Amino acid sequence: MFIYQVLLVAFAVSIPITGLVVVLRLAWCAYQALRGREIKFAAFSVLGIVFLGGLFVAVLAVWFGYGVAHSKKDIWTDLTVIALTGVPFYAASFALWRLAGNLLAAAKRRAVQPGLTADVAQAARH
Repeated sequence: MFIYQVLLVAFAVSIPITGLVVVLRLAWCAYQALRGREIKFAAFSVLGIVFLGGLFVAVLAVWFGYGVAHSKKDIWTDLTVIALTGVPFYAASFALWRLAGNLLAAAKRRAVQPGLTADVAQAARH
């Protein structure tokens, strides 16, 4: 096994791990948004989870098709598959990671402001 094949396998293993970490952050964001009665933020978080899941299925389909193909495979075809699947997946993961952070920050800001989502007792404490 060549070193680039080892790196390819490591890259293939990193995709579901990255997806799982981002999905967990989006789930935490949805939970916090529901606790703060921010239904729109929770809906965006759930849509992010669905989108990332769909993208993961597409990546799996491409990698499965590439794995069972009977064509000559070399480093350049491996790099093409990485570029066509890995770059969009990591870009989407990064964007959804940032979205979850922004939604959490917005939910915290709105919870602190009285009259928006905070109840009277919480507004009195601030």
